Amino acid sequence: MAGGKGPKLSRAELKAQAEAALAAFRDQGGAVKQMPSVEPTTFACPTCGHTGVIGAREGQAIRCPKCRTLIR
Repeated sequence: MAGGKGPKLSRAELKAQAEAALAAFRDQGGAVKQMPSVEPTTFACPTCGHTGVIGAREGQAIRCPKCRTLIR
C-alpha cells in the first residue's frame, strides 16, 4: 500500500489488523518491551556555563547542546 494506493480502511479495520499482527508476533515467541521513559533533567555545563532542562533516559549520557561537553 505504498503511496497511499489501495482501499481506505476504517479505524476498526486497522485496529483489527494491528491486533492480529501482534498476536502472530507473540505466537512466534516474540516479546514486547517497554522503552525507558524520558525524564526532564536540569543541567549546568561546567565548561561553558550553559544551563537548562533536557529530556534524558536513565543511564543516558547527556551532552551540553551548546558546546557538546559531556555532562553525565
